[in-house]
Amino acid sequence: MSVEQFDVVIMGGGPGGSSAAAILAPAGLKVLVLERERFPRFHIGESLLPGIWDLWERIGAIPAIEAANFPPKQGIMFGMFNAKEDVALLTAEYPKYFLRNYAFHVERSKLDQILLDNAQSRGAEVRQEWTAKEVLFDGDRAVGVMAGPNGKEPHRIEAKMIVDATGRDCLIARRLGWRRPDPALNKIAHFTHFSGGYRRDQRDVLTDASDILPNSTATDIHAFEGGWLWYIPLSGDIVSVGAVLDAKWAGHIKGPQQRFEYAVSKCDKVRDWIAGATQTMEMHTISQISYLNDSFVGDGFVLIGDAAMFVDPIFSAGVTVATRAGVYASDCILDCFKHQDFSAERLRPYEARIKRPMLSIFRMIYNWYSILDKQEANNIIARARRIPLLRERFIVLLSGGYEKMDLERILAAAGENPEDAAHYGPATLVDKTGGRPVA
Repeated sequence: MSVEQFDVVIMGGGPGGSSAAAILAPAGLKVLVLERERFPRFHIGESLLPGIWDLWERIGAIPAIEAANFPPKQGIMFGMFNAKEDVALLTAEYPKYFLRNYAFHVERSKLDQILLDNAQSRGAEVRQEWTAKEVLFDGDRAVGVMAGPNGKEPHRIEAKMIVDATGRDCLIARRLGWRRPDPALNKIAHFTHFSGGYRRDQRDVLTDASDILPNSTATDIHAFEGGWLWYIPLSGDIVSVGAVLDAKWAGHIKGPQQRFEYAVSKCDKVRDWIAGATQTMEMHTISQISYLNDSFVGDGFVLIGDAAMFVDPIFSAGVTVATRAGVYASDCILDCFKHQDFSAERLRPYEARIKRPMLSIFRMIYNWYSILDKQEANNIIARARRIPLLRERFIVLLSGGYEKMDLERILAAAGENPEDAAHYGPATLVDKTGGRPVA
């Protein structure tokens, strides 16, 4: 087969890759998306954030997403170590910060199909069940890929820009030795679906009935010694339940199902909520949850979404960050084509731009696990129930407002030293002079 030529090859059709394609193709570039699976396919990451609406607007996906009738998500409920009263953090309380003050709980198979179809409708060429086996380099510069239909001999496809959206496979980062697991977040997750689990009545959560959207729900997070559980009602009567355990706790229990059941047994509410439910899916596992790559850019390539880093799922940041990375990377790639300069230095503004919200996320995650380790009854999440300013700032950040809020301001509102925020976060995101994002 003769060598194919494209302006941009995107390896991976998830939210990051499809979002990048949806911006680059309408700009007049010849864009190819290679997706090794046939959509729809199962994926985790079902709780979304209101901070994603401006991104969906940018890629033109809102009408199709609205038509899917996903159940609206109007907040997060925190249950801390079987405390009698949960902490409700509801975006509807502060609608001024976001395009819309709610998000969705989604079946990722359905959402990802919508986003990939959207990229194709905007001019990208999409090839499903095609695998990129290798990225081709001329010296240090990426110049193409070896790819082909699954099970067949790959062939050469050349492009001026390669976008690695291969998820946790991290195709380029692994080749270059850039992938760095975060030892401070050495966690393991086990998750599955149930039919017939408990569903909250939103009237118990939102006191103003006029704020309640039809079929709306909330994400539940419940902390216990050694980890935490998520509980996410999806469409119909399906709920997604996951347990995230510290590796030192998980190591004492053999088997994913047994670890999951152990975690559920530590939380009275979740145990009761699924007591009469039926598990409908085999147990899935993700180990070494969090990692960061040394860099997100090189000559002729960028890394986006999980191919750049994978954050702990506690604050449901995955889809929002991947989509934001796709949008930010596309802005930088368009600048590359404008100047016909595809160097790492020309792409560096993308890396600096995406690392700023990432630092906010990672600091909150580190702080969360500090709360779990100390098991303090008067932690800053509990205090958010009675301190209005703290509550507002928490809600903004946990709703995806990563560029509107940070841990420094949250600590200040909680009466703590904002400079302590510099102690949280991986070294690859923080410089040595005071906790600023690395550019």
